[in-house]
Amino acid sequence: MDTPKVAILVDTATGWGRRVIRGVLDHRLEHGIWDITIQPNGPNDPFDFENLSEFDGVIARVSTPEILKTLKRLKIPTVNVSGIKLEGCTFTQITTDRFASARLAEAHFRDRSFTHFAYIGPLGLKHVRAQERAFEEALEKSGTACHVYHPDPKSKISNQWIPNEDRLIAWLQSLPKPVGIYTWAFEIGRTIVSACRKANIPVPHDVAVLGGDYDELLSDACHPALSGIVCPAEQIGKRASIELDKQMNGNKSAGSKIYIPAEDIEERLSTETLAIADKQIKQALTYIRAHACEEISVEDILTEVPMARRSLERRFTQYIGRTPALEIRRIRINHVRKLLAKTDMTMQEIAEACGYSGYNYLGMIFKKETGMSPGAYRNRARG
Repeated sequence: MDTPKVAILVDTATGWGRRVIRGVLDHRLEHGIWDITIQPNGPNDPFDFENLSEFDGVIARVSTPEILKTLKRLKIPTVNVSGIKLEGCTFTQITTDRFASARLAEAHFRDRSFTHFAYIGPLGLKHVRAQERAFEEALEKSGTACHVYHPDPKSKISNQWIPNEDRLIAWLQSLPKPVGIYTWAFEIGRTIVSACRKANIPVPHDVAVLGGDYDELLSDACHPALSGIVCPAEQIGKRASIELDKQMNGNKSAGSKIYIPAEDIEERLSTETLAIADKQIKQALTYIRAHACEEISVEDILTEVPMARRSLERRFTQYIGRTPALEIRRIRINHVRKLLAKTDMTMQEIAEACGYSGYNYLGMIFKKETGMSPGAYRNRARG
């Protein structure tokens, strides 16, 4: 059989696009080589569709009606990796689970004891509005309001990426503090940080900023550096490779929608804070976060922060929503997740690195907390 000829129509100018492509390439190295064509492009640059009819399949970010129309006319197997929903698009769609990302964002802010939340993004775009609604719905479950930035209604650009600075500053000043702000994209996060600096609003102490995606280069270019959700771009690429392979081999799976949850947040200085007024509890939580993966106990915390155990547990639960022992467990399990997803360490090595004496006990605790075994989690995280 001839080597399948595949076109990847995904922008190469963004971290997300490059990681999607990397996921496709890594999967093909393990499951059979394709003759792959990649067009170097920015997210809004047009693709060259000439000679695409000669290809056996396409993996594309189907983001505009024009791209959709062209690809439908070609009538070749196509997998869509865009989160944008276009009317009449019947291609298999593989994208990030926005509801899982919203829950991750909420948990990130709540773990830092934030009680006020906000969202900002170009709401004129349907997929951005969907992300904002997912965040609002996550907060509504706990009876918490979300303050949403709305552009000037007189503006003709309702989907503007960069908000008007004066309007943005006025909005930021009006928010209850401290507040955690979830943003659509990094560029908006950079704009928020800049506006806060101009208005003398401390970041992250009064305003913490979390991006809906993470790009190390762009984060480092911002001061303070921006935290962001690590979108499962590589997993999206790998799954796209799997689905396209099926279609090119006669499996008509077109039309299905596959949502892949983000599992991690890259924390940088823009959210590195604790919104806690109680100095002793703040000190206790700081100690836990520094030493949770060592074999510490509540007694070690009391040695560091002298107070009655009952008072510690009552006040800690009041601010954090769980006991010190459960907070230690939460941090350990989160570290286990990262090591399972990003390293080839054995279960015993991971157990020792996360404060557990053995992998059997770790496996029991991990399954209780996540609903799956460490091995199953590693397989899912790696696509």
